[in-house]
Amino acid sequence: MSSFKNILLDFDGTIMDTSEGILNSFEYTARYYSFDTDREKFRTLIGPPLKDSFRDFFHFKEDEIPSAMAKYREYYTDKGMFQVTLYDGIREAITELKNLGCKVFVATSKPEIYARSIIQKCGLSELFDFVGGSDTAEITRVRKEDVIKYVLNENNIKDTDSCLMAGDRNYDIEGAHSAGIKCAAVLYGFGSRQEFEQARADYIIAHPKELVKIVKESFQN
Repeated sequence: MSSFKNILLDFDGTIMDTSEGILNSFEYTARYYSFDTDREKFRTLIGPPLKDSFRDFFHFKEDEIPSAMAKYREYYTDKGMFQVTLYDGIREAITELKNLGCKVFVATSKPEIYARSIIQKCGLSELFDFVGGSDTAEITRVRKEDVIKYVLNENNIKDTDSCLMAGDRNYDIEGAHSAGIKCAAVLYGFGSRQEFEQARADYIIAHPKELVKIVKESFQN
């Protein structure tokens, strides 16, 4: 096994608990359209591309989705974006990975401009070598596979065996595997062990420090 020198991290549910802002934004949108505003039902919408959520969960027609996304972002860009909490142990884990000589990247289906804004606002910019996400309109680089390939291409990374993705949903696992890299699924985010096992995660971890352990072990093999 190659050493994992390039670590790609999902954002929502892996680096940050972004649930408050996202759920508030969905509730705001649902109320506008007179839909059910049960917040617990919206939890499954944390992670997938926003466009998919409005099509598959709310059943908007394709030509209605842009307006729904705009309504969601009325709240999100004003308040919801910064209603976030850094997960316990993630800063320490990233710092240790950097001390090991790893490069650490963000690979998120969230629009890149939002991810960068949150990271800068929270004073985390120094932790990451590159932040990659979708375009704001969610037309290009929306699927996790495309985001991962974008991050690798922008950083001239050819050796996929040197890469490890960490994320909290099946989309992260499937996207990583489609891009030819392994994935560690995190239990402290928004996914479940059953979801990860069905998606055939390469590793399942309960705390960020376990990611460091996996990387250290890869150096020894």
